[in-house]
Amino acid sequence: MEVDEWGYQVIALLAEGSDNKGFNVGQLLSLLSLSSGIAVTNLASFNASFPIAALVSDTLNLPPNDSAIVPWKDFITNHLLYLASAARKADAGKLFETFNQSFMSFTRLYKKLAEGRWSAPLVKWFCRKLLELARNSDGCFERTGKKPTSHNDAVRSVQQQFSACQISAEKFPASKLYSVIYCMNALFRIFFKLSRIQACETLLRWYQQNQGSISLKAYSMAVQVMFRYFMGRMALYYMDEEQASDALEFAAKHCNKKAIGNKMLIMRYLIPLKLRKGIYPLEELLEKYKLIEYIEISKAIRTGNVLKFNQELEYYEQQYVARGLYLVIDKLRYMTYRNLFKKALMMVNPPNKQMLIESFRRALELSCGEEVDALETESLLAHMIDNKHLLGYIIHEKGLVVMTKSKEIFPSFTNTRS
Repeated sequence: MEVDEWGYQVIALLAEGSDNKGFNVGQLLSLLSLSSGIAVTNLASFNASFPIAALVSDTLNLPPNDSAIVPWKDFITNHLLYLASAARKADAGKLFETFNQSFMSFTRLYKKLAEGRWSAPLVKWFCRKLLELARNSDGCFERTGKKPTSHNDAVRSVQQQFSACQISAEKFPASKLYSVIYCMNALFRIFFKLSRIQACETLLRWYQQNQGSISLKAYSMAVQVMFRYFMGRMALYYMDEEQASDALEFAAKHCNKKAIGNKMLIMRYLIPLKLRKGIYPLEELLEKYKLIEYIEISKAIRTGNVLKFNQELEYYEQQYVARGLYLVIDKLRYMTYRNLFKKALMMVNPPNKQMLIESFRRALELSCGEEVDALETESLLAHMIDNKHLLGYIIHEKGLVVMTKSKEIFPSFTNTRS
């Protein structure tokens, strides 16, 4: 049997056993050419002293000191140690530690594997499993009052695998390069989990520099949706609302309808961008995805209720800050002012499109539920005019706002500056 063919069977079998589908010890022993006299009777009995190197040597008909044996011996030994820990029902921290060792030995082995994208499902599986165990491990650490470190350890392991995937002599998608997106998605998840969003810049730059070499369309829609979601989150972090909206729109449109939790995550960041464009979500939609924090604030924006907007922003402030949404939501305040002043203009309906600042002040005072002076109102109107939320100009001496006659006085926010 060829080394690569044999190796793939070994890796796939170990991965299958690790996915709790029932580990077939006998099948692995067969692949290792073990005689019945030295067979591992159960996983829990396995330890590092087991003669894996000799078994690999016999199976592949290679000398025991051949360099080709070492990475296989290390990987099989480390992964069986992980499986043995799982069989002994070790704690979450030990499971992560042993699997992380297996992951790192897999990365070293990966560099010596044959070219092609045949190994991509394995990279995807190892990244997913590592994150799952890191989450369980850190959760256990937090419950016992210990400092969680597993996600930081996972970063280093996945970064090494990411680098290994970039070394490929063949062209995408029939190369090891195909696996980079799986590593990027895993790193995005960890960085956002750790609030290390700036660490994503390296990944973003690499992707931008290599867009001509790889194509997202070559991946499953689920992989594309995850990647676009994180691209949207990154763009939102840098306040690039147009790019964020495009990426999150794609993710929302193509997300599996049955993945309610994933859809909720996407909508949580997409809705504020929709509100910026004057698109208000249905209350039924917000209730379906349990996004109740947007129900009342959406109504406040639409009706120009400044007091209600401030109350909702204050009530959910910690939530918005934790999710990196506070600045985006806070900017919706000017949309609330816009809608309030638009209502005031419709009610007064002044001739020649000229309206006293005092009229705007009274409307603002009623909506805020507190006293507002004329200078504060004029400053707000000046800000709105400067950002093209209101088309017109102020005659300070007369306390008058002169509005445009040829265009829409209150443009939609898609045509304004922030």
